[in-house]
Amino acid sequence: MVGIMLGSYYFKEWTAAAAASVSGAIIYHKLAITWIVLMNFFVAARFPRKVATEIVGKEGVFVFVLLFASPLSALKEVIANKSAAAIPLPFTVASTINCSLWSVVGLLLMNDFNIYFPSILGLLCAMIQLFLKGIYGDGVGSIKRQNSFEMMGQQIA
Repeated sequence: MVGIMLGSYYFKEWTAAAAASVSGAIIYHKLAITWIVLMNFFVAARFPRKVATEIVGKEGVFVFVLLFASPLSALKEVIANKSAAAIPLPFTVASTINCSLWSVVGLLLMNDFNIYFPSILGLLCAMIQLFLKGIYGDGVGSIKRQNSFEMMGQQIA
């Protein structure tokens, strides 16, 4: 229940922040969420508990991987612009910590594929994001550093 409340709050905040840039996409997000919730109710009502749990669990694994890989959707833009500004650093750091901990717990303590597999994939995605942040930075600082080096080169010459 807490997860649903926090997820709803996050979605509300995201829609408010993203309204100007992705207004057309918000309706598709709302439709997708509604469809997923309705399908989960259908699965829970129509299938035996063990089967329903397995189906909803695999759906959770899929959504988990999608969530932690989503910042990589900007990969083409990051490489083309030589700027990782499109990758949110706080989310990436939180993902790295979260996925590291759940990978260890899922593998060593629980030995649960549904826990450790998506966590390891999420950790790999977070590490790629950190790598891109390290290489390209946010662009502005990278440009300032590049200009500083060029100015130093001109002063020396």
